[in-house]
Amino acid sequence: MEVHIAPDQPPRLTAVEDLKRFSIVAAADPAALADLALDRVLAFEGQDHAWVSVDWLMAASGQSGSESWRAGFEAMRAFAAKHGWTRDNPPAIRGHVVWQGAPPS
Repeated sequence: MEVHIAPDQPPRLTAVEDLKRFSIVAAADPAALADLALDRVLAFEGQDHAWVSVDWLMAASGQSGSESWRAGFEAMRAFAAKHGWTRDNPPAIRGHVVWQGAPPS
């Protein structure tokens, strides 16, 4: 699962069926952090990690009605929790940020 972010674009979720991987792909330079409008979706923890809202992930996945997907998602959250990569207030999962420079114009 990948959360894609870029300046002046809403975040989008891809590879929703891949519940074995989780990352944030930023089509921006780390200096552009202030330009990324990510309220209630994502909060950066330095430049290398970010917390992503569980509620947003569920909604953006389009799979919240699938019992099998939800079971896989909950297994992913349990795995992340074992490593300290979850938080409860608000519910979020921590992911590694992959910086890909500025988005194409």
